Amino acid sequence: MKHKNILVIGEAGYIGSVVVEELTKKGYNAIVYDNLSKGHKEAVSCTFVKGDISDKRLLDKTMEKYNIDAVMHFGSLIVIPDSMKNPKE
Repeated sequence: MKHKNILVIGEAGYIGSVVVEELTKKGYNAIVYDNLSKGHKEAVSCTFVKGDISDKRLLDKTMEKYNIDAVMHFGSLIVIPDSMKNPKE
């Protein structure tokens, strides 16, 4: 059986890092895509691409390079008032 390649956006935070740990235990290949604006590189334990979700070219290139089967998106601002003031971020 082929291992599935899962792109995890926002893995460098708490929730994403726990999800990647569980995916890895189950035999999935996790590829992390994070801009590190709120997360920490030290939390990443697998293939890492530093990039922002708004960078369509890099996101497309990453999806193609790693033959992504599924995406899990955890990238967000963790401070609710900031998210309300700047929803496009």
